[in-house]
Amino acid sequence: MDETAIIQELKASGIDLVTSIPCDRMKGLFFRLPEEFRHIGLTREEDGVGVSAGAYLAGARPLVAIQSSGLGNMLNALLSLTVAFGLPLPILASWRGGPDETIPAQVPFNRSLPGILSAAAIPFTVLSDRRGADKIGSAIASAFEKRSPHVILARPGCFEEQGPPMEPPAPLCAGPAQTVHYIRDWSSPSMTRYDAIGSIANEVQDEVIVSNIGVPSKELYAAKDRDLNFYMLGSYTQVSAIGLGIAAVRPDRRVIVLDGDGSLLGSSILPVIAAAAPANLTVVALDNGVFGSTGNQPRPGCETADLRLMALGAGFKRTWTVHETAELVEAVSASAGGGPSFIHARILPGNREVPNIPLKPAELRDRFMGALERGSEKKIVR
Repeated sequence: MDETAIIQELKASGIDLVTSIPCDRMKGLFFRLPEEFRHIGLTREEDGVGVSAGAYLAGARPLVAIQSSGLGNMLNALLSLTVAFGLPLPILASWRGGPDETIPAQVPFNRSLPGILSAAAIPFTVLSDRRGADKIGSAIASAFEKRSPHVILARPGCFEEQGPPMEPPAPLCAGPAQTVHYIRDWSSPSMTRYDAIGSIANEVQDEVIVSNIGVPSKELYAAKDRDLNFYMLGSYTQVSAIGLGIAAVRPDRRVIVLDGDGSLLGSSILPVIAAAAPANLTVVALDNGVFGSTGNQPRPGCETADLRLMALGAGFKRTWTVHETAELVEAVSASAGGGPSFIHARILPGNREVPNIPLKPAELRDRFMGALERGSEKKIVR
């Protein structure tokens, strides 16, 4: 089967958003995916799990296309996000490490991959020849029917490569020259994370808020629970990826992400967001210099890593640094539209004593999707 047959099968299955990292065993397909689908290119495979989760929550039918080695990077996110919340995710992966593999490093993980997927209870389908296009459709249908991941492992012999375009594309780095003038002006923060979250929650109306794992989500729930809040329960580093997926599918709806300093420093999502350029997305980096949800242990670079400068380097054009709630509220208001926008909110360490969120993952999923689909939210008075 060639890439045209694969693309036709994906379209027949209703796939309308693809995230990908290329593999040279299917290079023709990876050239065509951005031409045929709404597409978000990745730099790390696990971010495709988060983007796809957000896209599905917003009403799309996503698929991730990678080489099989990338499944190792995705496993925790697949289990703690896709499986935990009951989200469908078909994954098309070129299966490396076979008898004709020329790269020794590809062999150990990929040789064990069927057993790894089985141990994780992740369904998979193996394509062994060029007549397997219909198996792709069946695997995609199973993922959406069962609301689970389903991996399609395609052996190299399955593909009849049509190859890349005859003419190489223009270098992506040949953009216009830009001058960035930046002065880091840090002062002592005066707000806690709960202060920051509460100040944002009190200002929103019909905006989507996606909150980071652990205590931040519990603090948002305590400050102002809404149907349009999506609370993370696991999947470290994935909150901004989820926000990107929602924003990409629903450009009519403003999306505010409450991320953390440790989470962002462990992620590669900022350049992906800047490249996708969703005008409706604001990322608020709540930076307390510690790993707050695990006991406030200092994180590496707490005195040196500048998150706003990282966002500028990634390609964000609209950025702010704030230290108090009035500045934060002003920046959140100013960042509406024209994004993506990034707010570096420097805050004090410490966690508010708040209860656990008394909602199961499937309940959070269904009420969020229902509110987003309705275009209005059920008001909850506390």
